[in-house]
Amino acid sequence: MDGYLTRRRHEQLRAQVRSFIAEEIRPRLPLKGIDARLDPTLIRRMARKGWVGLTIPKAYGGRGEGHVAKLIVTHEIARVSPGLAAELQACQLGLAGLLNLGSEHLKHKWLPRIAHGEILPTITVTGRDSGSHIKGITATAHRDGDEWTINGGKAWIGASHVADIHCVVLRTSEGTGDDCLTAFLVEAEREGVQPLQHQESVALEGFSFGEVHFTNCRIPDANRIGDVGEGEAVASSSSILYGRLNLGAVALGILEAILDAVVQHTTQRHLYGKPLIKHPVVNDQVGKIQANVTSARMLAYMAAHLLDRGEDADAELMTAKYQIAEQAVASATLAMEIFGAYSLFPDESPIAQLLLDAHAMRPPAGTPGIQRLRLGQQAAGLLKSDSWSRRFASPRHSGVLARLSGD
Repeated sequence: MDGYLTRRRHEQLRAQVRSFIAEEIRPRLPLKGIDARLDPTLIRRMARKGWVGLTIPKAYGGRGEGHVAKLIVTHEIARVSPGLAAELQACQLGLAGLLNLGSEHLKHKWLPRIAHGEILPTITVTGRDSGSHIKGITATAHRDGDEWTINGGKAWIGASHVADIHCVVLRTSEGTGDDCLTAFLVEAEREGVQPLQHQESVALEGFSFGEVHFTNCRIPDANRIGDVGEGEAVASSSSILYGRLNLGAVALGILEAILDAVVQHTTQRHLYGKPLIKHPVVNDQVGKIQANVTSARMLAYMAAHLLDRGEDADAELMTAKYQIAEQAVASATLAMEIFGAYSLFPDESPIAQLLLDAHAMRPPAGTPGIQRLRLGQQAAGLLKSDSWSRRFASPRHSGVLARLSGD
C-alpha cells in the first residue's frame, strides 16, 4: 500500500525500509531461538538509521518525522518479521515518557543519542505480581536526599536485553492514589540492575522479551521523569500515544502477511482442475481477509495522521489497536481454514505462527476488554483525564512536532 494519507517523503522512507528488509532482514530469516532474541544486530542497525527516534524533534537532534513515518517503518517490517517489528516499537515506546514528561536536562542528555542510534531505550512498567494493573506495582523507589534507592522486579519488558536505558515506573508511596507512582530513567549498566534469565516464547520470533531485577540500585533525583507521583501519567501517555499505535502497526503487518500467504496459496494450489481462489467459498474467505486489511490500513493511518496534526485522537488510537489486533486474529483463524492441514506444519505454511503472533498483539497496551471499557467510558463522558493526544501531540506543546505542512 503506497500513497495512503502519506506524502512524498513518507513514500521515500517506505522505499528505504523495503530496501533494508531485502538486504538485511530477509537473508537472516527465520529469527529463531534464544540467541536470535538476544542478538542486537538488526535493531541497532535500524536505530542507526534513525528509525527508533523518528518522532524526536529536531531541537533534540531527531528527525521530527512524526507518527505516520513511525507507522510506515514498523508496519513494513512486521510484514516479514513481526518479532523484529515488535522489538523496534518497544524501543520507540521507551522514549515516549522521556519525550513527553522528561526534564530539559534529561532530554538534551539522552534524546540526541537515541535519535542517532547510539543507545536503545525501553519502558519498564509491568511486574509479575501486578501485570497490566499499574497501581498494583510493588517494585519501589525510596528517596534518600538527592538520590533514590530502587528494589523489585519487572517482567514482560520489550527489548529488555538489548536496551541501554530503561524508563521505569515504580511505587513511591503507599496506597492506590493517583500520585503513588513515579517514573525514572535507569541505565542498564548501573550497579544494582540485573537482567534475569531469558525465556523462549511461542510468538514473535526474534523479539527480546524479558525481565529485570533491581537490588538497592541508587540513582540521582535528576534521573526522575516528570514530577514525583506522575508515574501513571508517564505510563499512560506512553501507552496511549505510542504503544497502541505501535502495536496496531505490528498487527497490520501481520494482517498483510496473512493476506500475502493466502493469496499465494489459493492462486497456486489447484483443486478440481482450477485454482482454489476460483472456488466461491474460498474466494469469499479471501475477500473477508482483504476487507480486514483495508479497514485496518484506514484505521492505523488515520490515527497516525490525526496524531501528527495535533488533533484529539485518543479514541482513534484505542480503536486502531483494538480493531486491528482483533482483525488479525480473525483473519489468521480464517486462513487456517483455507490452508487446512497445511497450516499445521511450519515448513508448509506460516499461518500457525502468524496466528500466535496476532494473539500476542491483544494483551499489551490494554486488553480488548480494557479497550472496550475505555471507549465506552469516553462515549459516556466518564474518562477522568484530558485527551493525551491533545496534551502531548499538539504543536502547541513545547518540544513536540510543529504542524505538518508540505514535504
